[in-house]
Amino acid sequence: MYSRLPSTYELLEALVAVPPGPAAYPPAPGGRLGRALWAGFIAALVATILSGAALAVWRLWLKHPVPPWSLRTFEALLALSAACYVGAGLTRAGTVLARLRHPLRWQAAEMDRHSVAEDALLRRLARIPPQQLQARQRRVVLQLRLWEGAARTLAGLLALAPAAAVVAALPRQQAMAGTLLWLYGVMVVTGAACYLYLHVQCSRPLRRLAHVLGEAAEMNAQVRARAAPAA
Repeated sequence: MYSRLPSTYELLEALVAVPPGPAAYPPAPGGRLGRALWAGFIAALVATILSGAALAVWRLWLKHPVPPWSLRTFEALLALSAACYVGAGLTRAGTVLARLRHPLRWQAAEMDRHSVAEDALLRRLARIPPQQLQARQRRVVLQLRLWEGAARTLAGLLALAPAAAVVAALPRQQAMAGTLLWLYGVMVVTGAACYLYLHVQCSRPLRRLAHVLGEAAEMNAQVRARAAPAA
């Protein structure tokens, strides 16, 4: 009997889930405090962005003078977000220093952690016909190429679109050159961040899944080839 090939989402979830067992690398100290500080940083950053946007609308669009207390509030929120960010970084300083001191140990622990999930998935795919696994692998590779192409296109558009505006505005409006160049820098950083996010969240898991499907298909084909003469 053959097992049903799970859906692609189930396969990706199986790669993320690690069976319970002893940790391969010591956990970060101050986990709860670090998570609380990181949540505080996110909340303070959102409040800072909203406060800054409100100040910009109040001053630039409505043409009203900015109250001093609103500036103090904005500065306090900015300082709070910076303090939470630094505090969250300090709670992970021990783990970061340990990784920098023993990079191969940390890399080996990460590889072992991934191998546990991949081995469990290989055992789950043991009864799947190789042709079915290869067909799913081809679909995953196609999806991987689509994700990577979309990420590169998005990053390129975000990086190049403001450049056209800068070039078009420089001969006529020199006063706007600084603003447009600042906008260009922001969009370049945004494009790079979007590309990195899509790569980490989409391309990397799909690449791992394609590798595991290829290994499972090869192993199952070898088992079938050895079992064929005996039959």
